[in-house]
Amino acid sequence: MEQAHVTGELYWKVGDANFHLTDHVDRLARIEELRTQLRNVFDPLMRCVRVIVLEGPDTVAKAARGVLEAASETNSALWRIAQEEPEARERFEAAQGRFRACLEEFIEAAHKAVSGQ
Repeated sequence: MEQAHVTGELYWKVGDANFHLTDHVDRLARIEELRTQLRNVFDPLMRCVRVIVLEGPDTVAKAARGVLEAASETNSALWRIAQEEPEARERFEAAQGRFRACLEEFIEAAHKAVSGQ
């Protein structure tokens, strides 16, 4: 869960960069920095999901897989921003929304599993 939150925080920072950095070169440089940070947190997220899939209840494992898939999709959308593809920011925002929804589902499934519901 912690790794997913770290990933989500980095996605928020991308939004901040898109909103606050008006200089095109500065914005792209910041996005590249964040892409590097996201690559560094993706591997631990993937390992954590694997552990959950192996050891956790099916509902939590399914939700964890959803978080990982959504993170992968969001990272791909961020790459498209860095490549300056048309409508890349809109794709990123949509993917980030799916990531947040998957994260909420994962948190809910984990809480239910821990509380025995």
